[in-house]
Formats: sequence, C-alpha cells, structure tokens
Amino acid sequence: MSDELSRIPIKITVIDKGEATGYLNRLTAPLTVGAISQRLPINSRTSPAMGHISILINIQRGTEKPVTQVKAGTIAYWPRSDALTIYPKDTKTYGPVNKIGEIEENLELFNRLRSGSRVIIEKS
Repeated sequence: MSDELSRIPIKITVIDKGEATGYLNRLTAPLTVGAISQRLPINSRTSPAMGHISILINIQRGTEKPVTQVKAGTIAYWPRSDALTIYPKDTKTYGPVNKIGEIEENLELFNRLRSGSRVIIEKS
C-alpha cells in the first residue's frame, strides 16, 4: 500500500484555541485506524496528563502492534483508557499504545490545553 493510500489526512480543531493537521496511518494499526476513521468526525473533550493529551473516543479496541516509546507529534490509541492520545514531546508511555498517526502542523497547540477543552477531529 502506498503512503498516499495508507494515510488519512485529519484536522484537529480545539474550539477557541486553534487547529492542527496530521494523518492517521492504516499501516501502523489497521484495525484501530479503521474503527477511528469510521467514527469521524469525533466531537469530544481533552484531558491533559503528564506527557500527553487524551481524547475519549469510545471504540474499545485492544492492542495492535503496541509501542511504549513515542516521538513528539505521535497520535496513538491507548486501549486502557479507550482514548486517542497526542504526545507533544518524546515520551515513554504509561502502558502499551497503538501508534496510529502523526501531527504534522501546529503541534505546539497541545502544549497549552486545559482539561475539558472541546475538540473536533475530522477528515481534511
């Protein structure tokens, strides 16, 4: 599968804060990415934690090609919390996560979010 076919471009809008762009990658966790892409657009709230931002998405998937070390800009699915997670800096995760994509523009948006910020994730 070519890069063009495996990537799903997304836009993440944090209401009253800004937008970031990125992509979901079908090759890194195909079942998880498939479940998430079928749910788009997702309208949820943020929950900042030490080293990442969680967004509850309610897809209830297990681990799929799990990793415990991620780079800045990684978008992952954390099965334990049933949440999409965004990592603004290189981090060792609290548990196994499914790496599902990457933020390409405006990663700094996720450094200043508060708990409960409304977020919309949609295909771009």
